[in-house]
Amino acid sequence: MKIGIVSNSKICIPLLSYLSSIKAGVMLYYSKSGHADISVNEMAAFCRMNGIAFYAENVKNELYNWQQINEPEVIFITGYVHKIAVENLGNVPKGIYNIHFGKLPQYRGPSPVFWQLKNGEAYIGLTIHQLTDKLDSGPVVWEQTIKNEEYHTYNYINQAFSQLQVQGVVQILTMLNNRQTPNYKIQAETEARYYKQPQLADVMINWEVMGANEIIDLVKACTPWNNGASTLINGYEIKILDAEAASSEANNIPGTIKIANNKFNVACINHQELNINFFYINNTCIPARHAGFYGLKTGQTFISKI
Repeated sequence: MKIGIVSNSKICIPLLSYLSSIKAGVMLYYSKSGHADISVNEMAAFCRMNGIAFYAENVKNELYNWQQINEPEVIFITGYVHKIAVENLGNVPKGIYNIHFGKLPQYRGPSPVFWQLKNGEAYIGLTIHQLTDKLDSGPVVWEQTIKNEEYHTYNYINQAFSQLQVQGVVQILTMLNNRQTPNYKIQAETEARYYKQPQLADVMINWEVMGANEIIDLVKACTPWNNGASTLINGYEIKILDAEAASSEANNIPGTIKIANNKFNVACINHQELNINFFYINNTCIPARHAGFYGLKTGQTFISKI
């Protein structure tokens, strides 16, 4: 079977590695992106070493010509930034599937891992669905979840899902090879919600309304791509890379700093305290116990508004 993979991210590498290991006729269409996490030369070298047919996009919309020339029997899209006009693709007899690193239909949009972590979901979802013209809305053919652990971060989930997606693709390919029709589950539009790409306001801590656990969820969602959750003090932006709920209670205004016994605590709402372990200051990861050298003192207050 000729299998097409469309991506502009290194999250496709585990899938490519597996398909090449079983001698599948796999080919990669690598799209140009200003935010790619792997260069075209690195991806080309990987494909060359693994016997994978490689094509690097020069201008947008070459995807349609690539598909018509190479005629893959099935296409999987993973880590791709552009909206695809399904009607412009030729015949793909075994289907076109999008691998979405989020639960559907609850987390449609371009950055579902961020929003699932920020919202503190107990389980983080991965979905493979049939590609349609409406973003992330096609019938679901495979889905899986993993428990949201305290050590999970944005990058950890993306790496875990890059491995987990292989299971879903294998199951779909097995059914197709056995001439079985995948089970299609129509998404419930009444449960659908679309989340946009995170903006500055989405990664900022609002000390006036966010509890300690909400801030911890935001830190996880922002690490490491944003170098942590953002906050402001004395006109400067500081980012929190790691934090945990403190056992002590706070009686100060939310956002107020308390440094004692090598602990850097900040008051939150509902008399909660946040124990900060690491900051990102001036492009450097700083243990919170050293924050005093950067001018942070007991009694100072982080502000919530940009």
